[in-house]
Amino acid sequence: MKTLLIVGIFIIIILLPIGIWMQIKAKDRGLRHFETFYSAEIDSRIESIRIAFKGTGMKLSDGREFVFYPITDQVLNDGSIFNYTAEKKNRVIKKPYSDTMYLIKNDQKLAYTFKKF
Repeated sequence: MKTLLIVGIFIIIILLPIGIWMQIKAKDRGLRHFETFYSAEIDSRIESIRIAFKGTGMKLSDGREFVFYPITDQVLNDGSIFNYTAEKKNRVIKKPYSDTMYLIKNDQKLAYTFKKF
């Protein structure tokens, strides 16, 4: 019984603060990614798409890389999930501090909003 109590105290004293610290670092990283993406002017072609930090990582033909969290919406983008819809050589357009990014794919223009931090 004492061993179980000691393990419980160890978890509370050591592991709980580590878990809280990791959550704070992840939130800070998300905020940095958001600020970089939100302030950027984008008019480029996609080189690659990947899942990054539980969001979408996008590398552009101009060499820049962004991580953002697109929202799937039935009205704006016909329910198309950005990660599955966007392909290499598709064009993306976003004005600085705009809450909408456009994906030009063939003859379609899909609008995506994204999670804000």
